[in-house]
Amino acid sequence: PRPWRCHNNGLDAQALGRRRRRDPAFSPLRGPFQKHVYYPLANSLERPASEAAAAGGAAMACGPPSAASGPLPFFQFRPRLENVDWRRLSAIDVDKVAGAVDVLTLQENIMNITFCKLEDEKCPHCQSGVDPVLLKLIRLAQLTIEYLLHSQEFLTSQLHNLEERLRLSLAECEQSKKLLTKQAGEIKLLREECKRRKKLISTQQLMIEAKASYYQCRFCDKAFMNQAFLQSHIQRRHPEDSHLAEYKTRAQTDKLQNEIDMLKEQLQLTRSQLEAAQHVHVVRFSKEYEMQKTKEEEFLKLFDRWKEEEKEKLADEMEKVKEMFMKEFKELTSKNSALEYQLSEIQKSNMQIKCNIGTLKDAHELKEERPQHPQDFQNVMQLLDSQESKWTARVQALHQEHKKEKSRLLSHIEKLRTSMIDDLNASNVFYKKRIEELGQRLQEQKELIITQRQ
Repeated sequence: PRPWRCHNNGLDAQALGRRRRRDPAFSPLRGPFQKHVYYPLANSLERPASEAAAAGGAAMACGPPSAASGPLPFFQFRPRLENVDWRRLSAIDVDKVAGAVDVLTLQENIMNITFCKLEDEKCPHCQSGVDPVLLKLIRLAQLTIEYLLHSQEFLTSQLHNLEERLRLSLAECEQSKKLLTKQAGEIKLLREECKRRKKLISTQQLMIEAKASYYQCRFCDKAFMNQAFLQSHIQRRHPEDSHLAEYKTRAQTDKLQNEIDMLKEQLQLTRSQLEAAQHVHVVRFSKEYEMQKTKEEEFLKLFDRWKEEEKEKLADEMEKVKEMFMKEFKELTSKNSALEYQLSEIQKSNMQIKCNIGTLKDAHELKEERPQHPQDFQNVMQLLDSQESKWTARVQALHQEHKKEKSRLLSHIEKLRTSMIDDLNASNVFYKKRIEELGQRLQEQKELIITQRQ
């Protein structure tokens, strides 16, 4: 039974059953919806409208969350792209439709009215557009009709779900009735068995109260007053059965004992093999670990040696660059001092030959040569700056490469160590499980032997 079934649902099911018995043509699957058109039932289940609404509200309140209070399905308004069929609309008599409640005519024109586009419609006489307020009213009416169509489809699906639930409930009711009938028959048989056992127990109690000891034969239903009569009866009436039973019991006991001995030997052999394999594995693992450790140490030594060599190379290169810079600086200094000396000599000679005609020409040449000296000095400084930035970038690149190589080697070492530990743990777990299984099997064989002996 479903946990959401309530009293109102039971009343509705009873009412539907009474309606079906009174009217054989009634079918709850038809409901108020026929061919996707909603027709409200005036006297649904022969109740007033107010009572039906109250019962429906109670049923929705007591129903499952998915059917009554569940979330509505996703809804989105469709675009209006259809043209208005003015001929079809002009052929409809609205008063006649309202008077005759012609729902079929409304259903035939509901899609065209709901999804028609009126923004581009114009008056055939004055060619003016539709009034904005009237257009807004018509659009609101279209949206309302579309939402009502969506609600109609949703309610139809909900009604079908409720009818399916009712059908399943009726099927469960029939199945429960069959189960009750079957259980009633079983109860009757159990009562008869209880009566028979009760009689047997009362007979045994009478025998116990009378202090009458008896021995039941295990091969038939006869009972005897003492053990001697029982033994003579077995030897006389069941000689083959007794010997066969003893032989089978002895053979089964011997077989179980042999199996236990074999399992013990197998367990001992397996234990010794496991211990030997574990010892070999531990020795191999220790050797591999030592070899790996030795390799790591050698690798670290090589790495440290390479690092020292790189440092020495870098220091040598820096020293060479420094010497080159100092050499170039000294050359530039000497060149600059020579240029200054020449400049001073030119100035002295200029002072001496002021009166000569060629003074202006020499002065002009001196002015042309003078700007070249600062320009050469500036070029040399730019060259020195570029060399310094180049070597600085190279040093930084070497440092970055050294860091990357170091991190890669450390991660590789950590991965190797983790994989070796995981392999050792997996092998230990396998050996432990094997020993536990053999021990459990041996215990089961012992329990079976004890049971057979009893």
